[in-house]
Amino acid sequence: MFPTLSFISYTFNELIIFAKPLLFSHQMKKYYSLLILALALFNLASCNKKLEVNADWKDVTVVYGLLDQTDSVHYVKVTKAFLGPGNALQFAQVYDSSNYGRLQVSMEEYNGSVLLRTITLDTTSILNKDTGIFYSPYQRVYSTTARIASDLTYHLIIKNPVTQKIVEGYSTLISDFDIEKPTMFTRATFQAGKSSEVKWASAKSGKRYQVNIRIRYAETASGVPNSTVIKSLDWLALSNIKSMTDKGGQNMDYFINGDAFFIFMGSQLKNDSVNGQVVTRALRDCDYIFTVGSEDLSTYMDVTEPSLTIIQERPPFTDIVNGIGLFSARVVKSVDTLRFSVFTLDEIKTNQYTKNLGF
Repeated sequence: MFPTLSFISYTFNELIIFAKPLLFSHQMKKYYSLLILALALFNLASCNKKLEVNADWKDVTVVYGLLDQTDSVHYVKVTKAFLGPGNALQFAQVYDSSNYGRLQVSMEEYNGSVLLRTITLDTTSILNKDTGIFYSPYQRVYSTTARIASDLTYHLIIKNPVTQKIVEGYSTLISDFDIEKPTMFTRATFQAGKSSEVKWASAKSGKRYQVNIRIRYAETASGVPNSTVIKSLDWLALSNIKSMTDKGGQNMDYFINGDAFFIFMGSQLKNDSVNGQVVTRALRDCDYIFTVGSEDLSTYMDVTEPSLTIIQERPPFTDIVNGIGLFSARVVKSVDTLRFSVFTLDEIKTNQYTKNLGF
């Protein structure tokens, strides 16, 4: 579901944001740039002949889907690349520019080489797509509520009934894994100058890991009856973690800096008031949310994240047959409702970053 590593927080709408249809393929972009340069030189030479800068149109299918057996609904987004004369940003706002008519989309479920069943994906309309470069708020996706299982392989088949073109993808789901620290009996402890340990075993078919901590707190307007509300913040505490292989069973042992907790809270909250009444806050509990991405997903993120060097061109990556994009897997597992330790409850009142936030 990536340009950044924060795939933990991807709802389907957020997945669609990063998985926008491509205006041009990697090769077409370079070709297009060369043609623009040639056209500029052509004009400088005062030549009156016209040059067609657009290549012949080619049907390029763009597919994005992440399977997660912990989800109740599974989505696949299918669009097409487009190219034409004029302003591409204007084309992007037109629904038909990047969308097909009705497609036939299904998944075959395999245990090894044995076909267990075929799952038909239904056409689904999403009506709350965020605004941006591409059309909104309507979008067409393909979905199923069928239960899927880890250690099985899924073969995605997309057929265009008009052109008979078939696009395919393959993905193995990520297995369950053990979380050693924290446990459900642990108190969440963050102290300045100290670190807290997070430990787990890598998952089979998993390669890339991150840990989010969802922090819940109560907020009350002093002197206002029944004004208490429970709010939450999501803190990306650990990211850019990769196992050596995707075979599973590797010991993953990492530490979270206690100071980072208070810096995060201080950056997200301010000393508020409601109708002139001072707001007071109290920490409640938190969830440790582990998200694991497959090796294909990890590779895709590596080649699409911003380059920090002068080399901006990256080799394109796709695991789609007869198209481009990504059909892969992730899995989410969490340790929920951990109470904060007395040390953390006391320090948030006095720490330099949080002492004025009403805790």
